[in-house]
Amino acid sequence: MSAAVRSTVLALAGCFAALPAAAEGWSPGPEPALWSQTRQQLQASGAMTDRPWQFMEALETPAVMAGEYLSDRTRTTAGVEFEAALLLRRNGSEDWQVRELTMRALCNQQRLQRRSSDNQWLDYVGRDDTALKVAWICDVP
Repeated sequence: MSAAVRSTVLALAGCFAALPAAAEGWSPGPEPALWSQTRQQLQASGAMTDRPWQFMEALETPAVMAGEYLSDRTRTTAGVEFEAALLLRRNGSEDWQVRELTMRALCNQQRLQRRSSDNQWLDYVGRDDTALKVAWICDVP
């Protein structure tokens, strides 16, 4: 992972840690209109893979706007694998950055991992509400 991507992931993990999650049974809220429009524009332009993305949560501050999405939850022997996307715009820039990666939820361990460019599973920076989100991710219909 490049230093820029690593610093982005770490910065967002710290920002999202401040977002509240329901004490019991977390689930994503509806996708706000701003994020729906942004996602659709990025998909139409080819900057984001055209697939059915589930809005997870977003952060909007004067310094950064970031939205998290997931798609294609698939149960595996290790847990649940899925595709994740981060939409990021910094300091009022007009340009959006899109980071897509393959992740998995280790259901029994209540933690997340991401697949690196060399196909290794690496622990993903946890947040206070990670266990609640892992439970939701692992509840594949």
